Amino acid sequence: MVTLIESFLDGELIPAVILWGPKSHIFVIDGAHRLSALLSWVLNDYGDGPLSYQYFGGIIPEGQRALARKARNEVETRIGLFSHFTDQISNGREVTDPKVSARVGNFIRRGIQVQWIYGDADKAESSFFKINTQGSIHDPVEERILRNRRKAPAVAARSVVRAATGHQYWSKYSPEVQKTIETKSASIHRSLFSPEINTPIKSIDLPVGGAASVTDALDLLISLSEIVDPSSRPIESYQDDPDGSETLSLLSRLEKTTSNLIGNQSRSLGLHPFVYFYTSKGRHYPPLMMGMFSLVAEKLNNNDRDWFKIFATPKRRLIEEALIEHKTIITLLISATASKKRAEGGKRVIDYIVETVREGKSTITPDNIAAHLGLQSRLYSIQSKPGADFSDDAKSSAFLRDALRQALRRPLCEGYLDPTKSISYDHIIRKEDGGTGGDENCQATHPYCNSVKG
Repeated sequence: MVTLIESFLDGELIPAVILWGPKSHIFVIDGAHRLSALLSWVLNDYGDGPLSYQYFGGIIPEGQRALARKARNEVETRIGLFSHFTDQISNGREVTDPKVSARVGNFIRRGIQVQWIYGDADKAESSFFKINTQGSIHDPVEERILRNRRKAPAVAARSVVRAATGHQYWSKYSPEVQKTIETKSASIHRSLFSPEINTPIKSIDLPVGGAASVTDALDLLISLSEIVDPSSRPIESYQDDPDGSETLSLLSRLEKTTSNLIGNQSRSLGLHPFVYFYTSKGRHYPPLMMGMFSLVAEKLNNNDRDWFKIFATPKRRLIEEALIEHKTIITLLISATASKKRAEGGKRVIDYIVETVREGKSTITPDNIAAHLGLQSRLYSIQSKPGADFSDDAKSSAFLRDALRQALRRPLCEGYLDPTKSISYDHIIRKEDGGTGGDENCQATHPYCNSVKG
C-alpha cells in the first residue's frame, strides 16, 4: 500500500485500472488494490474509519483494527496525511523540502489511467479471470468462490464470514429471505468465530472456528458447507441459487450441526474448543474441527442418536484425556498426509478414539493411532525441536497447559466445560426426589448431558 502511494506521488509508472460498467454500476476488473490504497489515504480509512464502520455494521474485528493502525502509522511516517497535501495547495504555502515539493506537484497533476472493457457480463467475467490468473498467482480460495459466487455454499460462506455485514451478496433475494439469511449467518458466526484470538493466548476461551481472517474462514466455511450436504457435494456441483432457497437450506444444516457441537440448546455436546480443535500450542487445527464436524453431521444424517450418548457418560473424560495426551502426535501425523486428506484424517482419529473408548478393548497409544491412519513409518520420523527463545507458541502452550488444569469438569460426564460457549444447570437431587431450587442443589453441566440425564 505505502509503496504504491509513494509511486503515485513520485511520478512512477502505475498500471492502468481496467473497468467495466454498462449501466449504473462500475466494476473494477483489474486494479482494485491500487484504487483502495489511494482511497484509504484520501479518506484516512484503512479498515477502521467511519466508512468502514458503517459498511461493516459497526462490527470490526480487533485484528482488522490492528492492521489498520499499522498501515496508518506507516503511511503517516513515510508520506504524511492526505490533508497535509490539500492544505499546502489551498493555502499556497511554499514547500522548502524539494522531495515534498515534487510530490505536491505530482499530486496536483497526476491522474490514473483507465481502460474500459466493452461487451456484456460474460466478456467482463472472462477478462477478469484472464487478467487475474496470469502473471501473479491468484488466491485459489478467492478464485474458487468467485467462479461459483452464485451458488449456495459461496453465498452462505460470504454471509457467515462477516456475520451478515459488509457487501450483501444475497441482496437479490426477497426481503424475507434476506432477513433469514442474515439472522442465521450472524448466529453461526457467533458460534464459530467468537471471541477473537490474541497471541500469545491468555485465555482458554477460544473460538471453535479459529481466527476469523477472511480467506481462512471462507475456506473453512466452504468445507463445512460441503460436509453438511447429504451428498457431500463440492461447490462446483451446485447449481446457481436464484431465489436463496438452497442457501437457506444450507445455512439451516450448518446451524443444526454447529448447535450440536456448541451452544446452549439441549442437543449441544458443549465441546471445549481447546480440547477438540486446537493444537497443544494453542493453534487452531482445521482438520480436527472439520473431522468432528463431519462425524456429527454423519451421525445426524443417519439419525444415530446412540453415538452421542457416550459424551454424557464418564467415558467422555477418557476421550478428552486421549485427545489432550496425544494431541501433538495426532496433529503431526495428520499434517504428514496430503492437504486434501487431512480433514478425513481428523475424522478417522476422533472416530477411532471414540470407538476405542466405547468398546474399552485396547489402550490408545501413538503406535495405535499411527497404525489406524496407516502412518506407522511416519511416526518415527516426526520430530519437534523447539528453538532457544520462547516463541508465542511456547508461551501459549505453557499457559494453556496450566489453564486446563483449572478448567471446569462436570460431574455427570467428567468432561471439560467452557461456560462461555455452552452451559446448562442441573438439579443435583432431582425435583421428583425432593430436590430444591436453591443454589446448594444446582450444578453447571453440558446441555446434552442435562437433557439425557433423566
